[in-house]
Amino acid sequence: MQARSLLFDLWGDYIQHVGGEVWTSTLARYAAEFGIHEPTLRQALSRMTRQGWLQVRKVHARSCYSLTDRGRRRMAEACRRVYDPTDDPWDGQWRVLCYSMPESMRTIRDDLRKELTWTGLAPLTPGTWISPNPLEAAIDELVRRYEIERYVTTFRASHTGTERPQGLVARCWDLAGIQAGYDRFIAQWQPLLGAGPGSDVACFVARIELVHDYRKFLFVDPGLPRELLPDRWRGHDARRLFQDCYRLLAPGARRFMDAAFEPTL
Repeated sequence: MQARSLLFDLWGDYIQHVGGEVWTSTLARYAAEFGIHEPTLRQALSRMTRQGWLQVRKVHARSCYSLTDRGRRRMAEACRRVYDPTDDPWDGQWRVLCYSMPESMRTIRDDLRKELTWTGLAPLTPGTWISPNPLEAAIDELVRRYEIERYVTTFRASHTGTERPQGLVARCWDLAGIQAGYDRFIAQWQPLLGAGPGSDVACFVARIELVHDYRKFLFVDPGLPRELLPDRWRGHDARRLFQDCYRLLAPGARRFMDAAFEPTL
């Protein structure tokens, strides 16, 4: 596991619930269990600070870190999708974003595509991205953040073509690939339920790895409405397994993290 990914996992799973601020030394204690040494950890912290995800506070010779406003917004959305997903009925509407940018804005355009994918949209054509989910607020926030209002047009629309909605989804998202990913996740984590939780440190490592593995689906699975999914969608099985494994590991993991955590105040 890379240090940057571990930091995101730690903030989402624990640090945000114990004040949101943490000493570098505490992070180093957690990271050591994953074979990540302190110099590598410090490089990741510095990089995430430059990228606008973290902010640092100096206390004499020590440093403590917390999420920026941007980091908190991303963390809130990621945690909602990982820990508290919803299965609201589809309203039959598509959210559509169209953009056209000059070649001089290639970097912004590439960054926007990555953000749109993470948010849950998919390209219908290179400059037209769609989602059946109610993402208007998230889309508006992206457009404002990149200051690209003049290059973007958004719609909420009904599809009037002859293609069924399920066909449109299958054309824009790799459902077979996502299903295969869920099958691998289930095969990897199902044995844990029979094996038991283990020591506190083992629970900590396993729970962070569990969250890390499940969080990867945020980049490929937009959480489509049930009405648009295949009848046997393995994502539902994977979600139940994640929740069961998480509950099994929670007591031991929390004891380890609490014991290693040093308050910043």
